Order: sequence, then structure tokens, then C-alpha cells
Amino acid sequence: MNELTDELVELGREQRLAGGHRLLGAAPSFQVARRNCGEAGVTFLKPGVLFGAIVVRAAVVHAALLLNDPAEWGPSLRAGFGGGPVFYGEQRFGTEGTYIALKPASVAAMQDVRRSVAHHHGALLEVPAPERVRPDEGPAWWVASLEGPAVLCASDPLADLIGLGHDALTGRLGGSRGA
Repeated sequence: MNELTDELVELGREQRLAGGHRLLGAAPSFQVARRNCGEAGVTFLKPGVLFGAIVVRAAVVHAALLLNDPAEWGPSLRAGFGGGPVFYGEQRFGTEGTYIALKPASVAAMQDVRRSVAHHHGALLEVPAPERVRPDEGPAWWVASLEGPAVLCASDPLADLIGLGHDALTGRLGGSRGA
């Protein structure tokens, strides 16, 4: 049983590293990005070709999931954001934290998810290193870590999560939309 657990842990680590390696292809300089990940635990990437990024206020996500601690709900976030990688950044929306979901670039550019912001293609995005998966490792960490080089968030679950969170915040949850 320990051998199986060790193999699964190593496989998960390898998948995160492969996903992170692919993401670093979106950096202005692959070598600088790799060095920054190793030294600072974060780097800057340019969404647009390999992936797109959708930014959602933490309060919206917390209201949708009825939770308020991003450190405790990676599985809920993975499902809510459509199965792909999501990272949390403290104080990225004024004084509030945000969740950044990585999606296919073509979808992120065209999708208009109300109450969220598509990160501008080509603008630098600060992203945590692939191995940064706990809040005690810095102000940005993966709450739903990279599962592999091609796994990104699906659209419909993300839109549903944001709508549910907004309805909960505005008191419309369970009420009639027609009224």
C-alpha cells in the first residue's frame, strides 16, 4: 500500500511539473520564468496562445461554495471551475483576493462570463510556481493544481459557479428571477 501511495504522489508531482513546464511556454523568457519560479515561487506569463485566464472575486466563489477558506476546498473548486487549474491570489482585487481559472485561450477570449474578468491576452499575469499548493507558501498558490499539460477549466461549470455566487451575494438565491 505504501508503494502505491508513493507512486501516486510521484505521478501527481510529475503531472504538475509537466503542466507547469507547458505554462512556462507562455513566458516572455522561458529561462527567466523557470528561474523566477525556483527563486521567488512566482513568475509572469502572457495568456493568449497556450491558455486564457478568467479572474473572479473571492467573495463570489466563497458565496457559491458556502465556504470561506480557500485552503480547505481544492476538490470543490476543481469541480466548480470545470476541472482545471485554479490559483488564488491575495489582494488582487483591491483588498480582496481573487481566483484565476486557466481556460483554453480561444474560449477565454470569446467567453463573456458576467461578474468575471477575462485577463487581457498578452498582458502579464503573475502565476505561482507549479509546486506552490499551500497558502503558507506565499500570497499566491494553486487551490486546484495543474493536473497535466493539457487540462484546463471547462466553460459552463465556471459560468454556473459565478452565477450562483452572485445570486447568493445579492440575495436572489432561491428567489424568482421573473419578479
